[in-house]
Amino acid sequence: MQRRQIRDLVCGTAVSGLVLLSGCGSNSTSTSPGMTFNILTVPGISSAVTYSFDLGAFDPATNKYYVTDRTNRAIDVVDLNNGMAVTQFKPTGAGAFAGCAGTEYSAPNATRADNVPIPTCSNTTGANASGTSAPGTVYPMFFVQNDQSGPDGIDVVGNTLFVGDVNKLVVLNKTTGAVIASIPIASTPTGLRADEGCFDPVNHLYAISTPGDNNPFMTILDTTNAEAANPTAPTVKARLIMDNPAGTASGGLEACVFDTGPGGTGKLFVNNDGNNAVPGSTASRGEMDGIPVTSLIPLTGGGNVQYTTLAGVSQYPLPDVVGVTGVCDPTGIALGPGNDIGAMCRTGSQGRSLNFLILDKRNGTVLATVVGAGGGDQITYDAGSNNWFLGTSRATASGNSCGGGSTGCPLTPKLTVVNGTSRTVTASAPSGNNSHSVATGGGWVFSPFTNGPSATAGGVGFPNGGIAVFFTQ
Repeated sequence: MQRRQIRDLVCGTAVSGLVLLSGCGSNSTSTSPGMTFNILTVPGISSAVTYSFDLGAFDPATNKYYVTDRTNRAIDVVDLNNGMAVTQFKPTGAGAFAGCAGTEYSAPNATRADNVPIPTCSNTTGANASGTSAPGTVYPMFFVQNDQSGPDGIDVVGNTLFVGDVNKLVVLNKTTGAVIASIPIASTPTGLRADEGCFDPVNHLYAISTPGDNNPFMTILDTTNAEAANPTAPTVKARLIMDNPAGTASGGLEACVFDTGPGGTGKLFVNNDGNNAVPGSTASRGEMDGIPVTSLIPLTGGGNVQYTTLAGVSQYPLPDVVGVTGVCDPTGIALGPGNDIGAMCRTGSQGRSLNFLILDKRNGTVLATVVGAGGGDQITYDAGSNNWFLGTSRATASGNSCGGGSTGCPLTPKLTVVNGTSRTVTASAPSGNNSHSVATGGGWVFSPFTNGPSATAGGVGFPNGGIAVFFTQ
């Protein structure tokens, strides 16, 4: 479908809760990558209700975009067949999502309690993870913890959705939202999320990380049963312990992607926050690990396997500045054109450049360091427009890290567009507070955001939580 047809179809459809922006209301048919089109209202979200979400995925088979919603303990579903109407899947029983949860201190110097439900998805005044009291702090003190909240990552697997949640993987029917299975994924300590995952349709494998564990690991599953005409539960094959060396825990795990298509490397790639990829170097906050699928297929029984014992594992350093291996703190990962693979850096070291890296997936050579295009989480490459779309929620005016933002160094969240051929930034558009999630499909870019604007986290022009929609070209 051509851009004008897409524009006319949606602009001409009356949709409850659809706020049309620059793409409608005029005779112009000109569009461009990253141009804001509209904002979708999410059921149950308003200026008074914080929108807490995580990652999203688009399914070309159903022409729907799915994103995890902690506030509503749901999956928000955007239907392109119905004028971008937003509905929700809210599983119950064993498949019910955890929602927002975190730490509670009932009074100053009180014993910390974890995995406490926080339905507002908001911290109380003065709240912090350590419970330190300051003037004006409200007790009981509630502090939302990402690793104790869900749902988290989401992937389309055949006719199902695989959704990460606290201590489990939930499998849903992607059309009805019915719960097909709830797979326990224990953690140490207990009460931690299974976070970001990825699917291999060639070898019928799924991998999902538990990044907050004392020894972060990936759960590997056989998806054959879940891909059947009448889907049933997938089978756990193994837990990959991502220590390097064995006994030295990773600093955490982030996004992953299987590269098993035609001309691929045959590896599972995952961004590893903490491992040291170069013996004797100072690199300690970021590498990209590549694990051959041929080493995963034989695994059975669900037991622990140290990943460095598998044959053919590669470890690519991720430099945060040109020529210097340091503190990339990698998050998002995606395959690009040819042999390109992208890695988002979101360094927490204030003052260091926020960059997006493009590597040669065959050998780890850094093909481009896109300076100032980092500070995000989820990333995607859209083949139709030959563009990378980056959810750079922690972008700043200087292009250097301000961590989570402050009044003296506020964030300026953006949707950043990098051309797949030139490997340079070709466009950017303002986005909402915490717009770290991004997916493309049907000629659109989807990027949820939370309530704003915030004096520290930005989001001017995006006052209520919702889903921003942009053009891909």
